[in-house]
Order: sequence, then C-alpha cells, then structure tokens
Amino acid sequence: MKVQRILLLAALSGVVSVVACTTATTPPVETPPTTTPPIDETPVEPVVERQPPPESGPARDVAFPPIVRTTLANGLELNTVTADQLPVVHLRLVVRSGGETDPANLPGLASTVADMLQEGTKRRNSAQLAEAIEFLGADISTGADEENVHLVFRALSDQLDQAMELLAEVATQPAFAQAELDKLKRRELDRLSLQTKQPNFLGRRALFARLYGNHPYGRVDTTPEALRAMKRTDLQRWHRTHFVPANAFVVAVGAVTPERVQAAAERAFGRWRGRAPATTELPTLPTRQAREVVLVDRPGAVQSVIFLGNSAIARGDADWVPLMVANQVLGGSAASRLFMDLRERRSLTYGAYSQVGERVGVSPFVAWAAVRTEVTGEAMNAFFENLGAIVTVPPSTVEIENAQRYLSDSFPLEIDTPAKVAGLVADLRIFGLPDDYWDAYRSSIRQVDADEALAAARRHVRPSEMLVVVVGDAAQIAESLRVWGPVIVTDEEGNEKQRLDASNGTSAPAAEQASGDEAS
Repeated sequence: MKVQRILLLAALSGVVSVVACTTATTPPVETPPTTTPPIDETPVEPVVERQPPPESGPARDVAFPPIVRTTLANGLELNTVTADQLPVVHLRLVVRSGGETDPANLPGLASTVADMLQEGTKRRNSAQLAEAIEFLGADISTGADEENVHLVFRALSDQLDQAMELLAEVATQPAFAQAELDKLKRRELDRLSLQTKQPNFLGRRALFARLYGNHPYGRVDTTPEALRAMKRTDLQRWHRTHFVPANAFVVAVGAVTPERVQAAAERAFGRWRGRAPATTELPTLPTRQAREVVLVDRPGAVQSVIFLGNSAIARGDADWVPLMVANQVLGGSAASRLFMDLRERRSLTYGAYSQVGERVGVSPFVAWAAVRTEVTGEAMNAFFENLGAIVTVPPSTVEIENAQRYLSDSFPLEIDTPAKVAGLVADLRIFGLPDDYWDAYRSSIRQVDADEALAAARRHVRPSEMLVVVVGDAAQIAESLRVWGPVIVTDEEGNEKQRLDASNGTSAPAAEQASGDEAS
C-alpha cells in the first residue's frame, strides 16, 4: 500500500511538472478585441416625389379700400380710409404749392419752409415740439416737391385727437425762429457743397435746366446764393400765402372712422383761415427740333455719367399706363432691355435704366447709366439702338407679358401699409384721378398690347430730339460725342467753355435713323 501511494504521488508530480512547463513555455493566445461598428444615427428622410408648383392664375384687381371724402366749413378737404388691421393712424396734410411757386431769385424757398416746420411753433420750440411728438410714440416728417408740400404724421389710433392737434400746430403756427433758420442754412450749405461734387447731381441739374429752361421744373435744388439771401420774412410771406385750407387736403388712413377724423379735424383745423392763392402762370416749355449734347467737363474723371431725356407726359394723361408698359420693356428694371444689353451683353456698366416722371405738368422721360470713360461712345451707341427700337418695333409677346406681370404683380406691395395707402390717395387728389382709379389699375396694365405700347412710346419718347447730358472728361470723350449732335462743353457750374459742331458726314445708327423717320 505504501509503495502504491508513493507511485501515485510520483505520477501526479510528473503531470504537474509537465503542465507547469507547458504553461511557462507556450505564449498566450491573443484574442483580437471585439469592435462594434458605429451606429449611423442620421435620420433617413423618406423619399418624396416633388410636384411642380401650380400655375399662377390671372392677376385679379385689388379692391382699393373705400375713401370717404368730406370738407370742413373753411374749405379743408378730408379723405378717410378705414384700415383697422393695426391700431395706428397715418395722417398726411398736402398743401398744393411747391417749388413751382418759388420766386425766381429764391429757388428752394418752398423746400426751406417745409424743413423749418419741424423746427418749432409759436407754442413750442424745436426741442419741446420733438418731445411732445416723442411722448405720443409718434413721428413726423415734412418735405416739398415741385408742386406740393407734404406733412406726414404717424401715431397710434387712440391718440388721433392729439396727433391731429400737433399736425395742425406744426402746419398753421410755425415760428420760423431766426436761430433755427441760421442752423438750417449752415446744414444746407454743407449739403450743397458735397452734392455739387457728385456727377449724378451735376448731370441732373444740367439735364433739367436745358430741358425745361426757365420753367420751375428746370430747378432741381436751391443754390448757395439763394440760401444766403433767404430771410425769415420770405418764409413767413410764402407760408401765409400758400398754407390756407382751400389750398390743402388731409388724408387719414388707419384704425379710425370718418366721424372721428371729421371731429378731430374740426377741433384742430376749424379756426384755420385764408384765401386760396392766385394761380401761378408757368412759362411755356422750350421746344426742341433736334438732338443736342451737353458735356459737363470733369477733368481726370474715370467714368462718364450719361443722361438722355425729353419732356414727355403729364401723370393724368390717358397714355400714362401704355407708356409705363413700354418703359418697363425698355429700362424699368434689371430684366429690361437697357440693363440686359449694356450690362449683361456688353459689360459696359453696373446698371442702365429709364423712367417716366410723375408730375401734374409735363413730366420728363429719362434714361441713364454710368460707364467707364473709354467705352462712352459704345454706350451711347447702345442707348440709341435701344431707344430707336422701342419707337419702331412692337415689343415681343414675351416682353409685353413680362412687363405686365412686373407692374401688375408688384402693385399689391404698394397698398400693404397705411402709409402707402395714404400716398396713393394723395396721388388721386394731386393728379386729378378718379376715386376708382386704383381698383382698375391692374386691369388697365394687362389690357395694354404691343401696338398700344409702341404707339405711346412713339408719341412720348423722341430719340431724334433728345437732350443728351454727359458728365465726364471732355478731353477724352468730346470728339466721340459729336456723332450725336452739336456738343456744348460746360464747367461744373454750367458755364459754357466750348462749342463743337456735329460730325460732318457721320450718320446715326440705323435703328435711330428709323426712329427719326417714324417721328417725321
């Protein structure tokens, strides 16, 4: 038994030794780490079959809000439009006298009167007036154009009475304080000093001066001499003559009723008195039988600013809408002919446009662009090619449709605030248009066909009689401009420096020649 136990122990010892040896000499088996691939948590969007947007239907006329028209005992006309989407009221007082009534030696007098209205009244100085307006959370602006002075007051509708009182105080009781007038003159002189260095201003001033002659439309701004000569008594006299109830009207648009407006206006303006001013006799516009070029010399200028224009049409003329459609084809936007030709095709300018002015009298048609000096001649060729085409060939169907769509579809954006509605109501009164004019405005645009647009352009755009004004370096461009007519070279103040005859034996481009034949 002892021997068997010894043998068993010896055997176990051997097994242990073998295991120990095996364990010591066999390297461990490395198991590669198990890695879990990252889970993509990006949401999977369902595949949706996209459908094209539906075709837009024909543009519908916009129902312009009704205008309630009344008159106070003193002759002041009230126009009320109720628009209660927001608790605001927009008041606009229009005085039917503007720059056209300025004395010949004091251009800018009406504009100066308008600016001074905000500088204090007989009850409050400038700071007190501003504080009273600010206390209401309101704002006021004043300004003048060729034919009217505008006072605009915006406030919350529940403060209509206070707003109307302040508007009446500003309009009927201005102080024209000498100290405030002196400050305004200094600001205006600084503005003019900067403005007369701008080629766009120099071009417009030369264009309108030649286009309208001694007609008031020929003045685009005041002058330093006129500003220095203006006296407080001049402002008082002009205000006393023209700020009378029979020469003015009020427009109120907002969350108000005609009854509230009538009552507020009675309290604020009821004691306003004065006789209507005498009608201003305006001089006859100059007639132009041939084209003329005016070159405003700016030595060393790297750009030429080009204006082309002629007297065209009054805002109340029946041709207004057809001419607007024709102008939209020609140069009314960045999708029109002038822009696409001079910028996109020829790379001559950043933009070229045309426009028809809006005035009671004869408004101008004007086209313009700024180009590099070295391409002035090419730009002139491009302008007259397009001007000749618009008066000789009917626009294409696509062009007419695009012009109609642009003018018609943008109109709803003109009536989306009380301020804009008030402006359109004021236009009805200023230009003598019927109350339902804006209701049918979109229809009138869509009814213009290519032949009507061509006929309107022929009557009111006259390339062969056009006045051309170029502001640029005369030494580099004067000779090239002679192809378009006789050239008058002036300095920046308008003083004549030189006259150049038209080029002999040089003809205008074919399209422009054709336009002259059509006109004749």
